[in-house]
Formats: sequence, structure tokens, C-alpha cells
Amino acid sequence: MIRAIVTDIDGTITDIRRRVQWEAIDALRRLQEGGTYTMIASGNVLPVAFGLHTFIGMNGPIIAENGGIVAKGEDVHRIHSNEMAMKAFEHLRQRMPVERLFTDRWRETQVALKLTVSAEEVQDALEGWDIEIETTGFAIHLMEKGQSKMSGVRKACELLDIDVEEVAAFGDSDNDAKMLRGCGSGIAVANASPAAKEAADYVTERPCAEGVVEGLKWLGLL
Repeated sequence: MIRAIVTDIDGTITDIRRRVQWEAIDALRRLQEGGTYTMIASGNVLPVAFGLHTFIGMNGPIIAENGGIVAKGEDVHRIHSNEMAMKAFEHLRQRMPVERLFTDRWRETQVALKLTVSAEEVQDALEGWDIEIETTGFAIHLMEKGQSKMSGVRKACELLDIDVEEVAAFGDSDNDAKMLRGCGSGIAVANASPAAKEAADYVTERPCAEGVVEGLKWLGLL
């Protein structure tokens, strides 16, 4: 039984230009009215995720910073540290022209880099470092080991008193792969990365929000 839906934002409930699409929002609201929890899991900072969560009207916890922060109402859980990520950033900055995202002024548990360098360059420069490197198509995220959207989902399930097997996850990027694999059901939309598609139980024929609706129908929820 699926009791909660968790979805990525960019490229999943938005189009490729990061504009929120009404099809997914309408479907999630209908499920929520029937008693299903709805949650966002994003690589973005809590203020951005909180705003979107609020204006969509979701009722579950917010998973921000790739699982580094989980918030339920005003109860905020910082479950990872940016200490190692900051050390890695300083190391990179001495070797290549890396820049942090504008939103990193609010980022608490990781470092997010603009795509001024490639993920491969970052990985090569940090070979041997005890750190997670995740790509989203919009940024490169440096995180401590063990940090992922899935670690955030586990905390959210704890707060809701449900099991991860009762969660269906939707995503499109490499940083969604662990969440798609770890939840009870994982749906990758058609525009998803190869890693996300490989991790999913089902890959939709339609992209972005249309894919979310298709996935919900595949699950038998619509």
C-alpha cells in the first residue's frame, strides 16, 4: 500500500526550463485529498523548497539539500554536515575555477557548484576523498558520505510513522537514483538520466509532469 509520494522538483514536476507544470500539481493534490502524503525531495535549499511546498499545498515533510535537511512544519532536522564539503570546495578552488550557486548563501549541509567545470573534473580532483559527488543537470553537489535524498526520505518516514516501502518516488537525475531504488516504488520520467532510469521500477513514456501523471496511473493511484 502506498501511503506517500515523494517527488523531485526540477525536470520532474517542472519542465526543462524549471517551470512548474500544473498536471503534476493537480494529480498530487487529488491524491492528497484521498489521504496520501505528498513530499518534495530536492537538491535545493530549504527556503526554496519550503516556498514551493507551501504554495503547492503539500502535507508531508520537506526534504532539502539532497537529504541534508528535513523539515516538518517548523520542526527542522539538520541530519548531515557540510564540514567535509567545505574542505573539498577549498581544495577544488585552488585547482580550477569553481563557483558556488547563488542559493549557497542559505545552504547548510553541502556545497553546490555551478556548471563552470565538469563533474568528471571534480571527481578526478577529489579522487580518494571521503565525499559524495552528485550531479543534477543544474549543479554539482559535494556532500558527506551517506548523504542522499534517500537518507532524507528515511527521516521523513520516521516523522510520519510510515515505512519506506509505503513510499513511491519520482525523479529524473543522478541524485534521484538512490531514492528511486530505495523506496517501495521508483518512477523515472522519460527525460531522466541513465542512472535514474536504471534505478527505477518503471520508466515513463512521457517526460516531466506528464510522466509523473503516467507513473501515478501505472501505480494504480489515478
